[in-house]
Amino acid sequence: MAGPPRRLTGRRAAGAALALLPLLFLGVAFFWPLWDVLRLGLQVDGRWTGERLQAALSDPYVRRLILFTLEQAALSALLSLLLGFPLGWFLTRYRFPGRGLLRAFTIVPFVLPSITVALGFVLFFGRSGYLNRFLMAVLGLGEPPIQVLYTLWAVVLAHAFYNAPVVARFVNAAWERADPTPVEAARTLGARPLRAFFTVTLPLLLPAVLSALALVFVLCTLSFSIPLALGGARYATVEVGVYLYARGVVASFPRAAALAILTLGLSLVLTYLHLWGGGTFSARQGGVGLAPTVPLFTRSRPSRALWLLYLLPAAVVFLGPIAAVIADSFLHPAPGGASPTLHWYRMILSPAWNPFIESSPLAAVRTSLVVGGGATALSLVLGLSVSAVLRRVRSRVLETVLMAPLAVSSVVLGLALLLAFRRPPLSALGGGWAIVLAHTLIVYPFVVRAIRPLWDALDPALPEAARALGASPFIAFRTVTLPLLGGGVLAAGAFAFALSLGEMTAVAMLSGPGVMTMPMAIYHFLGSRDFGAASAMATVLMGTTALAAWAWDRAGSRWLKRDGASADSRPPAENAPLSFASPPGGGEGRVRGNPPPSGPKPSTSRSAARPFGRFHA
Repeated sequence: MAGPPRRLTGRRAAGAALALLPLLFLGVAFFWPLWDVLRLGLQVDGRWTGERLQAALSDPYVRRLILFTLEQAALSALLSLLLGFPLGWFLTRYRFPGRGLLRAFTIVPFVLPSITVALGFVLFFGRSGYLNRFLMAVLGLGEPPIQVLYTLWAVVLAHAFYNAPVVARFVNAAWERADPTPVEAARTLGARPLRAFFTVTLPLLLPAVLSALALVFVLCTLSFSIPLALGGARYATVEVGVYLYARGVVASFPRAAALAILTLGLSLVLTYLHLWGGGTFSARQGGVGLAPTVPLFTRSRPSRALWLLYLLPAAVVFLGPIAAVIADSFLHPAPGGASPTLHWYRMILSPAWNPFIESSPLAAVRTSLVVGGGATALSLVLGLSVSAVLRRVRSRVLETVLMAPLAVSSVVLGLALLLAFRRPPLSALGGGWAIVLAHTLIVYPFVVRAIRPLWDALDPALPEAARALGASPFIAFRTVTLPLLGGGVLAAGAFAFALSLGEMTAVAMLSGPGVMTMPMAIYHFLGSRDFGAASAMATVLMGTTALAAWAWDRAGSRWLKRDGASADSRPPAENAPLSFASPPGGGEGRVRGNPPPSGPKPSTSRSAARPFGRFHA
């Protein structure tokens, strides 16, 4: 009778001891720096007061930052809905050659670094951009017909580029799993297709649409790189305001800390509302299979060709900016006037010092790879440790503490580490380590979300058998558990590396002379109007990120094949892993980043779950 309680007590004791390691790391790298921000923003002459917060809120510029942040987020969410809903409908309803490729392409914005998208919009939609030059040549115009750059609509359009696929994924997943019986009954009773859609289908999809809009609103509110690059100080968000106060010409750390506290409060409120809305807007799906599809192009339905009126403009919006970056890296004239040229690629691979980025382009590439590798290694170690702790100790309080970085925006985290690294003991590590720590804190919660469901679904009898044969806990983990998690760990590592490569928000706060990453180098090249170098650097960054994303998908697919081969011989797991999705491109805004959308609940059998396949909600 006394055996099980002892084992349970020993398990809890081991879990508590194991929890000390990640708690110690988070205490030094996260909670202590965050305390500095709170103290700087809420303390005046040694006393705690809200004077700085009141001063910030009474500042007309800060109030304008808050209002503009909410305005652009609302408009971005609506435009994302207008672009993404038809795409979700199109992918659900019709089958055609290349449907799988188009479906896979919707993941592209999630893995694109945000600064490359900003550069693409400048090159494609700018006054002298490819689209305006084309329209001026075809229509014989003397002035560029499209003038949206450095306006509210540039920010909104770029956010829609990122988030329309989020809406499409939500709609596609909800529609595929919706019960077709009510629609068939409505059609049988004489309802025309359009009426059946508005009276039956749309109410079924409304929870998914509302959930997608809530998520997109949160992501656009916490966006940084796109408003910074396409809006500047005039069209800045609250996140950009923290950066301008901390790293601007007239730096004011107390004002930056006060604004960061307001940002933190805003992000916490929006995160809570999104999580609350995720439950309120949960779709009730009754279908057990995928929705039927019909051929797109048939002689009996020539009207379906009208879809081209949507697909062609959508292709311009989604493909144009990326194509413009790649093309400009070759076609932008070299100093001697040569075009096409490889001059810009030779330039970014040069070790020569560049005054615009206060470093050499080659050093920026090397720094990004080193920081990405270091952050990936640390996030995997921390993610595995946190997953192990949360498996042993079932405590919502502990889980909240260990996953707390999810609720803090990247710019607040960057400011916290900037302050912490200005004094001992962290000042001895150097600026590069600050970026590594920042990226680790940004990435590791997603590693936990990737690995923990897989670990929970493993058969506990396997490591227990190794322990019964005399293996120590570490040996049992290394020889049994880790190989079973191998595919998931590789996939999470590749994703962490891709996210670190494209992250710019924390880097903008922490970079300095000699410490420059590829995204920040692109931003500085863009600011100096050195578009050829910016395009070449962005193309290299996109290629490296795409390679990491491909490795992520490849490792996940191999894990799925291996797991699926043996799934039929095992009973369904009680807590099978949910599908895991990548966040927004390039570490952009956070709850953190682009969190996995909450689509319909997947099947609980291991063979049906897709933790690391191509993104599916």
